[in-house]
Amino acid sequence: MTGDDHVFFMGNCVGLIEFDVSERTVLSTEREHLVIIGCGLATGRLLDEMARFTHSYRITVIGDEPHGSYNRIMLSKLLAGETGFDELVQKDVRWFSDVGIGFLCARVTAISTESCELSLDNGDTVAYDRLVIATGSSPAKIPAGKQSLPGIYSFRTREDVELISSGAMQSTSALVVGGGLLGLEAAYGLARMAADVTLVHRSGWLMNRQLDEAAGRHLQARMEALGIRFLLADEVETFCGDVRLTGAVLKSGEAIDCEVAVIATGIRPNGELGEAAGLDCNRAILVDEWMNTSDDRISALGECCEFRGQTFGLVDPIWMQCEVLARRLCDRSGEAFKLEPVATRLKVSGIDLYSAGEHLTGEDRREVIIEDAAAGVYRKLVLHEGRITGIVLFGDTHDGASYFQMMQDGLDVSALLPELVIGESFCKLAPSELQLAEKEVA
Repeated sequence: MTGDDHVFFMGNCVGLIEFDVSERTVLSTEREHLVIIGCGLATGRLLDEMARFTHSYRITVIGDEPHGSYNRIMLSKLLAGETGFDELVQKDVRWFSDVGIGFLCARVTAISTESCELSLDNGDTVAYDRLVIATGSSPAKIPAGKQSLPGIYSFRTREDVELISSGAMQSTSALVVGGGLLGLEAAYGLARMAADVTLVHRSGWLMNRQLDEAAGRHLQARMEALGIRFLLADEVETFCGDVRLTGAVLKSGEAIDCEVAVIATGIRPNGELGEAAGLDCNRAILVDEWMNTSDDRISALGECCEFRGQTFGLVDPIWMQCEVLARRLCDRSGEAFKLEPVATRLKVSGIDLYSAGEHLTGEDRREVIIEDAAAGVYRKLVLHEGRITGIVLFGDTHDGASYFQMMQDGLDVSALLPELVIGESFCKLAPSELQLAEKEVA
């Protein structure tokens, strides 16, 4: 295949679907060829950002799934049966045709930085002038035996959801490994399918990277009410079964019966293509504040890149990366990418959770907490020298955005404490109203 071919590969790359483009988007060999490896959320957002500006690129996207771009963040709702896959699709194959962007369903096996050429798993090659690597991430592995048994799944793609759903419908018990965002969402989806669900987490409380122990306890109680059993501060030693999964044995010695297991312990950046091509890499492909790699023709963004020691798994910083890169590719001025606090929310129906910044309190930090155990409400602000450095809200999150803005702005909120933790609107009450509110609380 030459760089001028403009075709769609569907399914297992058998057969070609040609399409016409308008005179406005006719491809020319004189236009720079921008190739994007990966067709996830980051690529979809990058294309949206580039569409805001005038540019002269002809663009080809190479993705290894035939669906186009879809919202992986909503896979938990797909597993739970709360939405259909069509609701997740953002840019299907026909969309690429309509806007005159090439889409290839294939896997890139190698990048030649000398010839500026990509090798595909079907034997074809694609030449590029500019290249963007947006290959995302893969599920992290756990140090447990017999992980290759049928019945053990990851939770990253539409195909994963279909396999999990099929397995769960034929079983009565399921195991989820990992008590972070992804694991909790997988457990919720399985519980909605009426499976007997047990979740194993190596930490002493859930979402320990975003919540303190008190908030983790509130979250556990709410999830237990949905029928999920938790085994904390423990890990899977080995899975059990000869032909397919029948259970697991934990390091504590406890044995669990299960016919389906989902491993959701985190992600690993897909930086192998960049590393093999000779790009500077650490845990992922290294980029600067303009999303440049060590090769000036190649950029990277999303979960496969690393900036100042940080990798990325949440949407907000990746959206910022897409805007920065789109402006640079289109020769538009704008701010460079920078590391900023990111808010975390859990996508489980009926559970309100908000976390940003520091969630644990050090020696030079002050914490202001209000807790209503009966109502399942927990609110904590972490402060340093009068400024908010962390937010943990559970059960009542309506002030999350305003707290976050105060944290971003570096405002000194000393004069508003301790009332601020009750809510921003409470602090804005007139003195007479405030006195009345205090009497009612008393």
